[in-house]
Amino acid sequence: MSKLLNLSLKRFMIYAGLVLICSIPVYYFILNELWRHELDEHHIELTPAAGREDRYLIIVIVTSLTMLFFLLLIMGFVLINRRISRRLWQPFYNSLAKIKSFNLDQQQTVVFEETDINEFAELNQSLNKLIAGNIAVYNQQKEFADNASHELQTPLAIIQSKLDLLLQSKLLTDEQYELIEDANKALSRVARINKNLLLLTKIENSQFMDREIIDLSRLLESTLSLFSNFSDDKDLILETDIPPGITVEGNKILIEILLNNLITNAIRYTANKGTISITLSDKHLSVANSATEALQHDQLFKRFGTTTSSITRGTGLGLSLVKQICSRYEWKVAYEFQNMHHIFSVHF
Repeated sequence: MSKLLNLSLKRFMIYAGLVLICSIPVYYFILNELWRHELDEHHIELTPAAGREDRYLIIVIVTSLTMLFFLLLIMGFVLINRRISRRLWQPFYNSLAKIKSFNLDQQQTVVFEETDINEFAELNQSLNKLIAGNIAVYNQQKEFADNASHELQTPLAIIQSKLDLLLQSKLLTDEQYELIEDANKALSRVARINKNLLLLTKIENSQFMDREIIDLSRLLESTLSLFSNFSDDKDLILETDIPPGITVEGNKILIEILLNNLITNAIRYTANKGTISITLSDKHLSVANSATEALQHDQLFKRFGTTTSSITRGTGLGLSLVKQICSRYEWKVAYEFQNMHHIFSVHF
């Protein structure tokens, strides 16, 4: 990308060069006609050799003088234009610096410097309105997320506890027990969906801004130990290549969520006695699990996207959270299906 000043100067230089090229033959033609007119008026006759010599001399002098004055003119114009433009555009660069330093999460007040240039004054006024509007929307969304987290989780927990009490009743028939068990499972899924949606909202609202150096090797090993019971229940073969000392910079809560979702996804969609392979390096993290068919690429990272025909269902938000977290840290998440394995990789 080019700066505005450089772009205008480039076009001016091209135009000046074309004018210079066209002016030389015009000057030569005019001076040659004047020279002949003077010779004819004073009845002066020159030999052909002397005439050619005079013409060559005229060309050299005209070309040299033209180039000299054009170069002086262009150099002077460039210097004056840069100096004037720097002063004229200084309010713009001041406003740009203010915007770059603005952090929506901190919500610090942005005060633009006053300027007597109408265009930049109007720009600053528009920016003030835009920033104020964004802060208001941010606060509303943050308040909604906090309220929803409190107001929805409480009744869901109450309903689930009531269903658990019903399940403990000895007067239930088998049919009633199955109905309550199905309702309990559906309610648990609703609670997870609610929790994940609120988490997505908080990530989008930049509510996890703090960063620290995280020992990813140790955190990954700890996460795998937490899910060992689930993998053992399905007799899964776990293959790991996790060298010690691999670190990343980020929010620990978000990194834990990313690892949890990738590992949970691999365990959930691996058949009994299948294989899960986890590889970590300083450049990427790879989680692969055995499978029979590829997932639908266009639905992978969409909210509530259906990626497989399997009856095993999650919340439909796990990979969306992975994508959102990777986007926050400018990491690249990718999926491929090779050798009958799903392979999810995160490139740092």
